[in-house]
Amino acid sequence: SRWTPRLTGAGVGGPAQPATEENSLIESRPSDAQASRCDVLVIGGGPAGSTISALLAERGYRVTLLEKAHHPRFHIGESLLPANLPLLERLGVANEVRRIGMMKWGAEFVSPWHENTSTFRFSEAWNKSMPYAYQVRRSGFDEILIRNAARKGAETLVVNKSELLE
Repeated sequence: SRWTPRLTGAGVGGPAQPATEENSLIESRPSDAQASRCDVLVIGGGPAGSTISALLAERGYRVTLLEKAHHPRFHIGESLLPANLPLLERLGVANEVRRIGMMKWGAEFVSPWHENTSTFRFSEAWNKSMPYAYQVRRSGFDEILIRNAARKGAETLVVNKSELLE
C-alpha cells in the first residue's frame, strides 16, 4: 500500500513514547472516500500543524493531519518562551512538556565578534506572571503534540512526500 500506518485518537494516550503495536492504534490506508472526508487538511505534524489540528478537532472539525515522518523524529530545537506555557496548558500537554523539559529562567546572547553579552531574564519581561520557560528536545516535543492531536480526534497520517504530489 502507498500509505503508511496512521495514528488515530483511540488507543493513543499517556506520555509520548516510541510507537509500538502496544501503545498505538495502527490502521491501514483509508479508502478514497474516507480520505476525502475532512473539513480541514493540515500538512505538517510539527508544533504548528499539531497544535492547530488539536484545537480544531476539539471544536468538532474533521481534521486530517499529514506528516512526512514517524514520530519521534530528529529535528533541531526547541527553546520555548514563557508565552508558550498558557497554550500548552490549553492543549492539555503542560505536564508532559514539564516532564521532558529543562526549566530556564532567561537567555543570554553572546557575539563571536566582541565580548559584549546581552542577558534577558523572563521575570523582568513585560508579563511578570511568566518568569520561566523550558528547553526541550524537539523530537519529544513534536511527538507529544502530534499524539495530543490524535487523542483529540485528528486523523494523523504518515505519508511520503511523493504521495502528496499525486
